[in-house]
Amino acid sequence: MRSRQPQSGRCAPWPAGCPAARARAALSSPIPAARLRVLIGLGLLLATLLAAGPARAQQVDGPAGAATGGPDTALWPERQRAFIEDGPGLLLGEARRAELLALDLAGRKAWIDAFLAADPLPESPENELVAGIDRRRRLAFSELLSFGDDRTRLLFLRGAPDDRLAIDCGQTFKPLEVWTYGLRSVVLYEPAPGQPFRLWLPLESKRVLYNREMEYWLEQWEELRGLIRVRRFDLQICPETPRVDDATGVEALRGFRPGRPTNESVKAFLAPPEDLAAWARQAVATPLPARPAELPVSGIEVLFPELVRQRMVARFQLTLPAGASLVPSSEEGEEPRWVIGVDGVIEQQGAPFDQFRMRFRLEPPAAEQPLALVLERPLRPERTFVVRLRLRDEVGGAETYLARGFTVPREPTPVAEPLPSEQMAVAFAEQMRRLKIAGRDSLLLVPPESELVLGLWRAEALVTGDAIEKVVFKVDEREQMTRTRRPFTAELRLAKFPTEQVVRAEGYDAAGKLVAADEIVLNQPRGALRVRILEPERGASLSGSVTARAEMVVPEERRVARVEFQVNDDTVATLERPPWEAPVEVPPGGEVAYLTVVAVLDDGSRAEEVRFLNAPQYLEQVDVKLVELYTTVTDRSGRLVRGLSRDEFEVREDGRPQELTKFELVDDLPLTVGITIDTSGSMVESLPEAKAVALGFLENVITSRDRAFAVSFADRPVLLIPPTDDVGAVAASLEGLRSIGWTTLHDAVVTSLYYFRGIRGRRALVLLSDGDDTASATPFEDAVEYARRSGVAIFCVGLDVGALKVGVRRKLTQLAEETGGRVFFISKASELAAVYAEIEEELRSQYLLAYSSDRPTPDGNFRVVEVDVARRGLEARTIRGYYP
Repeated sequence: MRSRQPQSGRCAPWPAGCPAARARAALSSPIPAARLRVLIGLGLLLATLLAAGPARAQQVDGPAGAATGGPDTALWPERQRAFIEDGPGLLLGEARRAELLALDLAGRKAWIDAFLAADPLPESPENELVAGIDRRRRLAFSELLSFGDDRTRLLFLRGAPDDRLAIDCGQTFKPLEVWTYGLRSVVLYEPAPGQPFRLWLPLESKRVLYNREMEYWLEQWEELRGLIRVRRFDLQICPETPRVDDATGVEALRGFRPGRPTNESVKAFLAPPEDLAAWARQAVATPLPARPAELPVSGIEVLFPELVRQRMVARFQLTLPAGASLVPSSEEGEEPRWVIGVDGVIEQQGAPFDQFRMRFRLEPPAAEQPLALVLERPLRPERTFVVRLRLRDEVGGAETYLARGFTVPREPTPVAEPLPSEQMAVAFAEQMRRLKIAGRDSLLLVPPESELVLGLWRAEALVTGDAIEKVVFKVDEREQMTRTRRPFTAELRLAKFPTEQVVRAEGYDAAGKLVAADEIVLNQPRGALRVRILEPERGASLSGSVTARAEMVVPEERRVARVEFQVNDDTVATLERPPWEAPVEVPPGGEVAYLTVVAVLDDGSRAEEVRFLNAPQYLEQVDVKLVELYTTVTDRSGRLVRGLSRDEFEVREDGRPQELTKFELVDDLPLTVGITIDTSGSMVESLPEAKAVALGFLENVITSRDRAFAVSFADRPVLLIPPTDDVGAVAASLEGLRSIGWTTLHDAVVTSLYYFRGIRGRRALVLLSDGDDTASATPFEDAVEYARRSGVAIFCVGLDVGALKVGVRRKLTQLAEETGGRVFFISKASELAAVYAEIEEELRSQYLLAYSSDRPTPDGNFRVVEVDVARRGLEARTIRGYYP
C-alpha cells in the first residue's frame, strides 16, 4: 500500500464525511504479505505502462504545430500556414502530409490549390469541400481560437457533438468534458491549469483524470475494498462520476469493464476521414448562425520596439482604414464611442502560450483618417510564435479573425512613435516599466499575487549581481525589516483595511552605499480618474503651515505621473508617489484661500479638486458633499413599492431631521455590481448551477452603462475580473472555477468591497456562500466595519445554511442589514434563479434620497441614518449610517 499522504490532509471540504475517518480503522489493519507482494508487482507494472503511455500518446497525437512539422510551418505564408495548421491539414493522411511538408513555397501553393480544386462531389454546382472547410472552421473558431486544443480539432473533424457534458467537480476530477457522437462518448481533460484540453486515451489510465487527492483515496479504497464496506469516494462527491465511468469503461482506477474503449477506437475520433466526399457532404450541412458582417481590419503588423531584460516587446498593430463604418454607442449623456473587443491567443509549437482579452473604447476618427489599434506582449527572443486575434464591433456585431506567424528577433528594431490618432492598449505596461533597471547589479520587488494586500505580507526582492549585500524593506518610508543574506524576503505589517501604501526595498553594498531600489504601490484605488482632498477639513479656520492630504482614483492600466498641490494657483509641492500629502502655507489672519490638488497620469490626462480654506459659511456650502441613500421600500408582504413622492419620506441623522435636496426613482442610473462566489470544497455540487445563474443575472441586469466584476474565494479571495461592462468577459472569468479548499468569508467581503473604491453611484455586492469562515485573516468585526465605510449594499445568499448554523446566519444577516441590502437563505442551488430575480427587481426599484448634513464638518464618528415612510404599512431599507 502506498505511504504517500494526500496533498492537503483536510477533511472539512468532504460533505459526506472524511474518507480518512471512514477508512482509518481498515488502514490500521495488517494486509497479508502475499496480497501486498501482488499489489507491489501490479503497481510497478502500472508505473512502467504509465511512464511509456503519455509519451507515446504525445508522439501520436501531439499539438497541431508539432504534428505539422514543428514551428517552421508557422512562418509559411498565411494561406499555407492556415491550411496545414488550422483545419484542412487534419484531413490529410500521413503520406499526403509528408508530401506537402517536403515541397518548396511554389510547390506548396500548387499542391494546396489542387487539393481544394478537386471537388469530391462534382455532380453539384458547389465545391462542398471548400464550403465544408469554411463552415467547420467557423464552428471551431466560434468557441476557441487555437487548434492546439483537441476540442477545436474535434469540432472541425466531427462537428458539434450530440451531447456535451462539462464535469465541474473540482474535488474529484480535473476539468473534464464528455462528448457524445451517436452511441459513442469520449473524454477530454485539462492536464494542468491553463493547458489546452486533450483527448483522453485508455493507455494513459484513468488516474490522469482525477486530482491528486482523489487519486490517493481511490487507491486506498481499491486496495481495501474486500475489507471495508464504503461507497466509492468519487461517487459520493461528484454526481457526474457514472458518466465518466461509462465514457472510459473504467470504474474507479482499475475496474475495467468488458468492451471498454481501446486506444485505436478513441484515436479514430481525431483521425483523417477515410471518405473525403462523405466528410465534405456532412461538413457543408453544419448548422451555423448567420455570418456576421466583416470588420474591415488590415492584417497584423508585428513590430519589436524594445528589449526589456530577457523579454522582447512584441507589438501587434492593426489598422481600420479611413471611412470604416463601425456602429458607435449611443448612450444618453455620453459621447459616441466605437467599442471593439479583442480576444487573443499566442501559440508556440501549436500549443497556446498566452491568452488575453481586452477592449477598446475609441472616439470615431475623421472620415479621412485611419485608426490604428496597438497591443503589446512580452516574449522571449529567437522563438517562433503564431498570434491569433478575434476582433468584434460590440455595438454593430461585425467581426473578423486574423492570424500570423512570426519569429521574435534577438535585437529590437526602431519603431516610429504612434500617430496622435492611434489608440494603444498596452498589456503589462507597468511591469515593463518596473523591469527597466539599469546595470548588472539590480533589485526588483516581486508584486503580490493579489491586487489587494492586508495585514502581513511577505515581500520578496530579486537581486542580481554581487554588489548588494543588504536589503532594507520600508512601508510608507518607515523601515520595517533589514535582511543581510539571501533570500532577501521580509514579512511586512500593513494596514488592516485597504489603504494605499508604498512598499520600498533598498539594496546597499558592503560600504553602505545605495546600489539599487524598487517600490510597489499597494491597494491603489481604481476606477474613473478622480481626486479627493482629505485634509484640511471643510470649514476649518487655518493659518500658517498645515498638512494637505489627498486620495487618487486611477484607471486600470494607468499610473500617476505627478500630483501638484497649489495654493491660490501657486504650485507649492509636486509629488511623484504616495502618500499624497504635503505641507502648505495658509495666508495669516484668516484670509480666504483655496487649495487645488491636480493629478496628472502617465498618458497626460488630468483631474483636480478645489477646497476653500477659511471660507465664509455661504461660500463653504458650495463645497458640501451630499449624503446619498439608495433606499428600498416594501409593504407588509415584502413586495416592492414604487410611485412614492418626496414628501412621504423622512430622513434623520443621529436623530436630527434632514432636508432632502434630491429625490428620484433610480431604475435608469448606472449600476456597478460585484459577484462574489464561494468556491470552497463544500460547494462542489452547487457551483456549476451557481455560476450559470450568476451569469444569467448579470446578462439581465448589466447594460452598456453599467459595470460588473467577479471575485471567488476558497483558501483566499481572488479577483476574477475587474469592473467592466463586458458581460462576456465576466462569463469567461467564471468558467474555470473549481470547488476545493477552505472558506475565507471575511477576507472575501473586504476584498470585494475594495473594488468599489473610486466608483460612484449605485453599487451592490451579491455574496454567495454555504458555510462559515474557516481561514480568514480578517476578524468579522473588521469586515463589518469596512462594509459600513464602503456604502455598498450587500445582498447575501446563504446556500444550505440550516437553522442550526447560527453563526454564519448571523453574519450574513448583519452584513445585509448594516449596508441596506438583503439576506436570502435557500436550501439548494436550483432556487438561486428566483433569488437573483428578486435582487434584480430591487435594484431597478430603488429611490435615491440625498441631503446635505446639517453638520458638514467631519468628526470621524459613525453617523446613524434612519429613513421612514409616512404611509402606513411601508418599510424603508437603506444603509445604517456613514462616516463623514
